[in-house]
Amino acid sequence: MVFLSILGPMCIMAVISVIGYIIAKNNEITDESKQLLINIMLNVAIPCLILDGAFKTKVGQELISQLITIFIFSIIISLLGLILGWVFARIFNYSSSNARKIAVIAGLGNTGFIGIPLCAEIFGPKGALLAAAFDTGLGIILFTVAIALLQENYRFSFSSLKQLINPPIISIFIALFIIITDIRPPEIIQQLNGMLANLATPLAMLYIGILIRMMITQKGALSINKLTMPISLKLIVFPILTIVLVVFTNFSMMMKQVIIIQAAMPTMTIAPVLLARYAQDEEMGVKAAVFSTICAILTVPFIVFLGSKLF
Repeated sequence: MVFLSILGPMCIMAVISVIGYIIAKNNEITDESKQLLINIMLNVAIPCLILDGAFKTKVGQELISQLITIFIFSIIISLLGLILGWVFARIFNYSSSNARKIAVIAGLGNTGFIGIPLCAEIFGPKGALLAAAFDTGLGIILFTVAIALLQENYRFSFSSLKQLINPPIISIFIALFIIITDIRPPEIIQQLNGMLANLATPLAMLYIGILIRMMITQKGALSINKLTMPISLKLIVFPILTIVLVVFTNFSMMMKQVIIIQAAMPTMTIAPVLLARYAQDEEMGVKAAVFSTICAILTVPFIVFLGSKLF
């Protein structure tokens, strides 16, 4: 049962996060060191994890169809997530500027840093590929609609689209090429790629632990209570709505499970960066990312359990 299989990886991730917290507590973590960790994850570990899925997954037309379907589905529900986040924020009387930030916090999840490694742990290489397809769809919405939403006087620029050209996205296209052509690199390259792919989960959770330490030491005016609504929306309401949508599809069981897990992911780890750059509110981004990640240790297994009861 997926519910039981997810408990082990979630507990392991929680332990690694505690280790990251201890490291941050006993050592000075600079902005440069955090950025180095992010660069290793985004430019090395996550792309290698995606390629590892292509190397180890059986080639077939069905897989290509599944990747395209999840990609499209991800775009749709990511847009719905932003809309729901904004609507609920206005219902709860958040200001217009805060409603835009709430929409991003509540609507888009950490499908790359946590979602891809988690699906790889549960479902194997194919799960990582499917999760990467979902993350690609979310990434397109993130670097187009979400960035536009955060800015009051947004003007379209091709520079924002350049952010879509990054190692994880490139690795998706390379993976598709490998799947379609059935061309495999030498075994030694595959082994090297696999070793680097194994870095994804521990590095991601070490970074989360560091963020937790940052949040605790940060003395800001923003109360965690003000984030209860968007975090509840992100971790409970939106995943349940996704389950309802998925139930009425004819997707394979693994596709349904990957979509549900990705929809249940906590707020993006890069939320502090985005809110600092486009909305001048890094504090809200940090606290939303950290608080939602801590809560996700409990809510993700619950959402998966709920989904398994309906299939």
